[in-house]
Amino acid sequence: MWHKMRQPMFVPGTVRSATGLDPTHTDPHGPWQVAPHIALAHHSVGAGQSILVVHGGPGIPPTEPAPALTALSDRFSVHHYDQRGCGASTRPYTGATASNTWANIQELEGVLGMGAQIGDIERIRRILGEDRIVLVGHSYGALLAALYAAEFPDRVVSLVLIAPADLLVFPSPHGGLFDNLRTRLPANAHARYDAWLAEYLDLSNVFNKSTAELEALDAQLIAFFQAAMGASPAAVALPISHTGVWHARAQFFSGGMVHDWRAALASVTAPTLVVHGEDDLQPIDVAHQYAAAIPSARTLNIPGAGHSPQFTHSAALAPALRAFLLEQ
Repeated sequence: MWHKMRQPMFVPGTVRSATGLDPTHTDPHGPWQVAPHIALAHHSVGAGQSILVVHGGPGIPPTEPAPALTALSDRFSVHHYDQRGCGASTRPYTGATASNTWANIQELEGVLGMGAQIGDIERIRRILGEDRIVLVGHSYGALLAALYAAEFPDRVVSLVLIAPADLLVFPSPHGGLFDNLRTRLPANAHARYDAWLAEYLDLSNVFNKSTAELEALDAQLIAFFQAAMGASPAAVALPISHTGVWHARAQFFSGGMVHDWRAALASVTAPTLVVHGEDDLQPIDVAHQYAAAIPSARTLNIPGAGHSPQFTHSAALAPALRAFLLEQ
């Protein structure tokens, strides 16, 4: 089991060849019924070519649309959705159902992991009735969007990756989220942070915890992140029940403890813009890593921006996005 946990359970190339990618219902106006018992909450604004916004977290959908993306609604249909397992969408997993740890891992990863999330992007495309879509991913959602574009290169008009998560290669050569987060915290918070992190990353005991216990751990993650970066408008008054705690753990198992997905991104054919906030806790090397892996990619650095420039620096980002998308 330890050997299996070290390996990524998600393998690029497997979603496109999978069965079950047809949605249950194809009404784009009601809840997106991507599977018989899974409906995705969504909000759409504007008219024109569809832009699908893939949120990050993992499992933390914003409680309001990003201004930089809403600004595009005069030329595009901008679609925000809550991924399965979080927000107002169906939560198909609420805790362990088996006494065997490996069986629980397989069940959780199968219903909420990366393959399921990438498959939902394809199901949404079919619900929208679009031959090709524009994908905009933020943070962890940018990783999902990039892997979708590699899986279905003929279905993506253009790709925007905003502050893509430092998870394309793991362990990260750039320090990784948790180390970079720690460096932003005051020294008197390090001991408390280290104790929390040890418990948070203890996946061997995750199925012994209740949803409420995991929510408490994730609430501390949000608090540490806000302390390090300052509160983003996307997280103001965010109820912890809005997050997807099992969704987040599924992504850990999907990625395993060692992976390198750079080669998969060589299949992306869509023109790609990788956006970096100058003051993000992730170094710009992460953006360059994605851009180097994608054949038709370039990088945009937003001065003074942190991890969520689509909320905090709309005046700088919106015109750049508009210009990029209208080029295609």
